[in-house]
Amino acid sequence: PNDHQALSQKLKKYDSVILSAGSGLLHNNFIEEDSLPVQLVRGQSIEIGLPTDEKKSLIKNDAVLCGKYISPLPSLAHDNDPQANTRQRYVIGATHEFKSTPLTSTEVTEELRSRTYELAPNLWDEGVVDRITNGVRMQSNRGAFGRMPIIGQYNSDAAESELNHEHMWLFTGLSSRGLIYHAVFGRWLANAVLHDNETLLQNEFKEFDWWRRKQKK
Repeated sequence: PNDHQALSQKLKKYDSVILSAGSGLLHNNFIEEDSLPVQLVRGQSIEIGLPTDEKKSLIKNDAVLCGKYISPLPSLAHDNDPQANTRQRYVIGATHEFKSTPLTSTEVTEELRSRTYELAPNLWDEGVVDRITNGVRMQSNRGAFGRMPIIGQYNSDAAESELNHEHMWLFTGLSSRGLIYHAVFGRWLANAVLHDNETLLQNEFKEFDWWRRKQKK
C-alpha cells in the first residue's frame, strides 16, 4: 500500500482524527490544495535575545500582535553558552513571501524591524539576533470576517482523498492570529468532536463553515 493507505489503516483504531498539520497536509498530498480556499505562503521570523538589564523595559510575559507579532520564548540553557539564561528571548515575525526565492537574512531583518520597531524599540536597539527561522504557512483566503481558521468535519470521500477515516476533522489555517484564538477555536472543536456533532460549532460561530462555501474554483 502507499503511504496514505498505510496511514489510513493505522488511523482506523481511533474514534476520531483531527488533521492539524498546517501546510504539511498539502505538502504530503493528504489534502488536495484545490479542495480548500487556501494558499501556501513562506514566512521567516527572527529570534532575538535581550540582556537581563534590559528586560525591565518590556512586559516579558506578554505577546503583541499588530500586523506582525512579538512573543516571548523560553530561555535556552546550553553548556557552550553560559550567558543563555541571562537573556530573555523573543520571536518577531513573520514575513509574507509569495515569490519562489526567499528573502535574504538582511531583507528579513529590515522588513521586520520596519514593521515592529515602534512596538518594542529597545528590543531592536539592545537585543542580539540569535537566528532566523523559516516555514510555510497554510493561509486561508480572506472572507467577510478576514482570514479565519478552517475547522469542521472533513468529508474525505467527497474530496477524493486517499486518506480516509469515518470521523475526520480539520483544524488549520490559523496563521499568525492563531496566537490569539487557537484556544477558543480548539475548545469549540474538541467539544464538537467529543459529541460527534458539528452543529455545536455553528452554535458558537454561525459562519464556522465559511470555507466550504468558498472552495477554490
